[in-house]
Amino acid sequence: MRWRRNILTAMTVMLLTSAAGADGNDGAGSGMFAEEPLTLDGGNPAPDPPADRVSGTEKGSLLIFSKVELRWDECHQLIQDTFLSLTNDYPGDVFVQMFFINGDPPLEGDGQERPHPGWNSVGNMVMLTSNQPTYWSALLGTGFPGLVISPWTILDPGDPPGRPDPERPGERMLRGYILAWAVDGVSGEEIQWNHLAGNGTLVNYRSGYAWEYNTFAFQMLQPDGTAGVLNLDGTEYVQAFSHLLLNFQAVGSTAFSHEGISQIVSETDLTLLPVTVDMRQNHDDPVTTKANCDIWNQWEAHFSGTHRCVTCWDQTLLGNYDSPNHFVVDFLQTDHGSARINGEESPGECPASVDAALLGVAARLLNHDGGNHMSAAGTNLFGMGFENATIKCDIFGPPPPFPFGADCDQLREFMDWILSRSQ
Repeated sequence: MRWRRNILTAMTVMLLTSAAGADGNDGAGSGMFAEEPLTLDGGNPAPDPPADRVSGTEKGSLLIFSKVELRWDECHQLIQDTFLSLTNDYPGDVFVQMFFINGDPPLEGDGQERPHPGWNSVGNMVMLTSNQPTYWSALLGTGFPGLVISPWTILDPGDPPGRPDPERPGERMLRGYILAWAVDGVSGEEIQWNHLAGNGTLVNYRSGYAWEYNTFAFQMLQPDGTAGVLNLDGTEYVQAFSHLLLNFQAVGSTAFSHEGISQIVSETDLTLLPVTVDMRQNHDDPVTTKANCDIWNQWEAHFSGTHRCVTCWDQTLLGNYDSPNHFVVDFLQTDHGSARINGEESPGECPASVDAALLGVAARLLNHDGGNHMSAAGTNLFGMGFENATIKCDIFGPPPPFPFGADCDQLREFMDWILSRSQ
């Protein structure tokens, strides 16, 4: 019985605590505890703690803004913008290379809708001065002071803006994520500058709510000399997580309601993205992985089978997950639950999928009184374990010197460089 195990555990802790403190040395001196270091497996010394990993609360040299989303209504009027905050917390200037990444796949045009690019990326570079914080609107690409960045719509320019939202008929959206890392301003090579911090704030003007998340930060340990290849392997940068943990309120739960005050129905917007990405012009296909969800309810009952195929980036409501969907209160059977999420290879369910480190951010959405009011709160998913990942991009570097008196091969090299910068 569980209560018997709990009593035995408590008694054991009390006995050990009493014995440890009997000599006034908290178990460090003579008595029933030896003065040996903590050991494992037959007396071998315990291993040193593993190296650090990605964090959602620390500064770093590489930042990931997990979610950027613009939304428009049926009349193509803006209903949601995302504001990005980026800070250089050090008394020295630094260049930051950013890549905007379209999270959705290419979409072919038809008689009513224009074609849309997908899984594409656009680079931007900014310089932050000593101890400078700044921000910008994803819609406008402008901020303060005097910051000029490409608007988010550069990923899919055209009229009407964005693409149709498959989950909200009539509405349009443009979404994805941002990578930002410290670089040498001349060579473009990544550098160690563990002083960058950031936030993303999503503001929904129509429903009157906003929510915010911290960037995921990877600290650089030491440059490895391979420009344009960011190795998140515990040698160049710290590693990513191997698993994620999501604490959630079940879809359709009314546990936050109070009779006579407000009727509240819960939903969660979940964003997942593989950390590995290739943004080179001659790039590999985007990473696909099966986000496998092991779910527990408040009675410790375990449910399996819920999953999502994630390619490049994915965002949807938990209520939209395919069956069996144990995020829903009727199937979870309690108001609250937890999900352990792992990016797995599963070609039978997710073609071309591979094992992949994932990051995630969740927004808890509360519907008040049948939709008369909405509120939201965002948080990064918890992480555990260690897993490698790789980020690749093209590095242009400085131009070659203008070849006065050069031969044809040198002139061709110079023009090739000019053309590469214009693409």
